[in-house]
Amino acid sequence: MIVREYEKIFPNDCPNFDELRNFAESGDFFNLSWRYVQAKNYVGVIRLPSGFQIEILPKIDAPNEKLRGLVIEMLRTLKDFSCKKFLNAELDTERLPLYEIFIQIYLEMISDLVKRGLKSSYIEREENLKFFKGKLLINENLRKNFAHRERFFVSYDEYEIDRPEHRLIKAALLKFRREKLARRLLNHFDSVEASKNYSKDFSAISIDRTNREYQAVMNWTRKILSGESFTPFIGKSEAVALLFDMNKLFEAYVAEYIKKYFSDRFKVKIQAQEKFLFDEPRSFGLKPDIIFEGDEKIILDTKWKFEIAPSDMYQMFAYAKRYGAKKIFLLCPAEENFYRAEDFELKICNVNLFDMETSMNALQNAAVVV
Repeated sequence: MIVREYEKIFPNDCPNFDELRNFAESGDFFNLSWRYVQAKNYVGVIRLPSGFQIEILPKIDAPNEKLRGLVIEMLRTLKDFSCKKFLNAELDTERLPLYEIFIQIYLEMISDLVKRGLKSSYIEREENLKFFKGKLLINENLRKNFAHRERFFVSYDEYEIDRPEHRLIKAALLKFRREKLARRLLNHFDSVEASKNYSKDFSAISIDRTNREYQAVMNWTRKILSGESFTPFIGKSEAVALLFDMNKLFEAYVAEYIKKYFSDRFKVKIQAQEKFLFDEPRSFGLKPDIIFEGDEKIILDTKWKFEIAPSDMYQMFAYAKRYGAKKIFLLCPAEENFYRAEDFELKICNVNLFDMETSMNALQNAAVVV
């Protein structure tokens, strides 16, 4: 099933509608009514326990295949999406459902890790053995082996792969064990027990130069298992969801093009908080999405909105006043417009996600003469 942002899903549209409702009640990705579940501003995919999949695509007038490819292109620019190298040209991003794309990306990350070689470490063991090994634990040995002099209660270190990272990875792989590649990868984790306490295992991990290659995998695994930002296995529903905030995707995508087109003419600052609404006490930080610094300061803000609200304009007014900017650009998919105040000018610039080159060229012209 494919829907767009803000589209309503009714019981007749979705088999096992109760599963979807359970998922929706566990997070903040949907609006709920007694009659329907309504998508918010998240795009991605949900796979219900029954196997029914729901893709949520951007609210743009374009074929689903084209929108699916756009979502993947936007993910390439998302800072927190730490597996961009696996979004390669071999992935048929227009034909494959998003669920298959996302799962394939994660499994390829694990496969790459396995090929490099899983890290091992010394694990302290305490066991009652028939032979002596390591260090004898005298008190325990006396207590357990008083009548069994042939045994030794000892402590020893064993070099193995049963580390917190691998326990967490195995827990994530088990979520996808229907996938052929996941089953094959699980063979490499036979001697590892799947994590039963995610928080404890994550807190035991320390990424340094010896295990730096685990950073991206653990970021992704944390999101899969812990319900951060995207991909929570949320609540009691056991639904697999990989959902991305369209606002953040739009910000990241536009920022990437801004840096490409304007870095030679301006010092481009992304998400830099330099001013506050009030000086005494210093409070209510003002952080425009983009600041141009050159002969003059220009503020740019991105909003994934098709209609601009009065509150958006008040925010632009605050930026202009506190940053001393004479030009403000509001970049969004809404209709273009132009406003002039006593000491600054504001232009709403339409951004066409399927023709970013034209959008950036128009912005270049406007940045010189408004």
